[in-house]
Amino acid sequence: MEKVLKAERFSQDANSPVAIKEWQFWYRTFNNYLDVIQTLGLPLDKLNILLGNIDRTVYDYIEHCDTYEEAIRTLENVYVKPTNEIFARHLLSSRRQKLDESIDQFLQVLHELSKDCNFQPVTAEVYKEDAIQDAFINSLESNPIRQRLLENRTLDLQDAYSQARPYSKECYCLCTARFSHTYYD
Repeated sequence: MEKVLKAERFSQDANSPVAIKEWQFWYRTFNNYLDVIQTLGLPLDKLNILLGNIDRTVYDYIEHCDTYEEAIRTLENVYVKPTNEIFARHLLSSRRQKLDESIDQFLQVLHELSKDCNFQPVTAEVYKEDAIQDAFINSLESNPIRQRLLENRTLDLQDAYSQARPYSKECYCLCTARFSHTYYD
């Protein structure tokens, strides 16, 4: 009988910043491994093969699962977190080239950052609104207002304005009150 390459054991921490990429890579190579087993006509008990290729800490997430499909769905939910489009676009638009970074490296980083932005084909009007919204958020003087807006998973310009406006009034009142007093020696 031919020797089959064993899939690498998956042991990624779900809270790691690279968890989604590690999961996606491992899951793809694991599926390739299952395909080879099936091609060779070997018994294919996917759940048991999965259990043999994960770490104990990963097993804790799926110990209650009775089927392979349920286990994979559970692991997908653990490792694939929904992205925050607004924050992803902010990271993309505010990323600056580092001193030790070549132009090629910088461009590659920008391409990587753009993957989380969920760009869709849009009309010129929608593109214009998105550009104004990005400029609005990135150029706000108030960091707390910017942070509050970046906590939204999705946001349009009108919502950004509506959420920022009440806080800007508070900031304006505090600033004018602080600077309106004349101090004499």
